[in-house]
Amino acid sequence: MTEEEQPAREVDEQEAFYPSGDGPEAAGEGDAPTERPAPAEQVPTSAPQFASQRVATIISAAEQAAEELRALTERRARERIAEADRASTNRVEAAEAEARDLLNTAREQALELKQQAQADAERALQEARAERLQLEETIQQVRTAAEEDARRLREAAAADAEETRRIAADQVRDVVHEARVASRDVLVEGTELSDELRQLSDSLRVNAERLLQDVRLAHARLTAQIDQAFPGGRDTARRAPRDEDTGDDLDVPEFMPPQ
Repeated sequence: MTEEEQPAREVDEQEAFYPSGDGPEAAGEGDAPTERPAPAEQVPTSAPQFASQRVATIISAAEQAAEELRALTERRARERIAEADRASTNRVEAAEAEARDLLNTAREQALELKQQAQADAERALQEARAERLQLEETIQQVRTAAEEDARRLREAAAADAEETRRIAADQVRDVVHEARVASRDVLVEGTELSDELRQLSDSLRVNAERLLQDVRLAHARLTAQIDQAFPGGRDTARRAPRDEDTGDDLDVPEFMPPQ
């Protein structure tokens, strides 16, 4: 490798380590890299030794750049974490302040509502007491009027009952008197009717006896005439006494007493 090709090789190796083409200065985004002592230049004795020294230099530079990049990243991470902590602290403080404001507002509203509710309850209680007193007075008036009406009704009912009892007693006395009179009349009429029926029975018995006697006489005459007309009729003559005997067993009416 000639001396003219060596700078081009170094540029190619540097571009290979920093693909973006910004170099170690761009990796720090404007931050000055930490100064490091330049390695002592040694005069290569041969090309392989020069190449190995060059590779060692590149590796050392890459490790140093990586260390610087890591340190920068950690510093930026710490800064961002601190910024995030400050932001979260600010947000928490703002939220706590807002919560305190809301709590104070809620307490004030609750106190107002409580006071208003107490006032409404007191007013409702007073109205209820007034209505209760008025209702008690009305109930007392209604009770007094009802008792007076009940007393008047009891007096009227007692008077009506007494009048009804008196009228009923009079009517009962009249009915009993009329019943006694009717009973006496019925007894008198029954006695008279019984006497008349007894007389009628006696008259009917006498008439029946006379009628029976007349029938027997007529029967005897008819029998005698039949015997004269038919002298050979002995059977008829024999049956005649039985027929006469049956005439004695004639039925007597129920209203006539037996002889």
